[in-house]
Amino acid sequence: MNYLVLFLLALLGLLLQSTLFTHFAIAGVTPDIVLVLVVFFSILQGMGKGGILGFSLGLLEDIYLGRFIGMNALSKGATGLFVGWMAGRTFSENLLVPIVSLFIGTIFNQFVYMMLGKMMGLDWTLELLLWKALPLAIYNMCLVPFTYSRFFFWNMKDNDAEPEISFLGKLS
Repeated sequence: MNYLVLFLLALLGLLLQSTLFTHFAIAGVTPDIVLVLVVFFSILQGMGKGGILGFSLGLLEDIYLGRFIGMNALSKGATGLFVGWMAGRTFSENLLVPIVSLFIGTIFNQFVYMMLGKMMGLDWTLELLLWKALPLAIYNMCLVPFTYSRFFFWNMKDNDAEPEISFLGKLS
């Protein structure tokens, strides 16, 4: 896996999130491209590398956005660990794995972010979590069919085997 490409994808995702994707907001929510990268990477590389990448890209997002430095780093790092652990014994070529992982990972990420905010004294309610996390999880989940196969094959290009992406996994 080329980490420079992941870094550039995260930068591009941050730029798109803060500019172009604001015009495609649904229920006031734009997709979290950095979180999508962290979840995909965690599914394919495991919890250790997923946590490190999540923390690194979350810190990049914190620096880029310039508010609440460290909150995205901690929440995305924890999400990378959680998704890597959760998806560790699954078949990553099954398209349902990234769909479910991204949905659960988004809700987990938003919950951790909110708890960190509450620990910092921000007046966020659980209702905010409900109205932001669920639409964001659904929005992110809808991106999987368009993005996961490219990421999967890019990650697996060093292997000799030709895996297939499907909803049911590999059928014999």
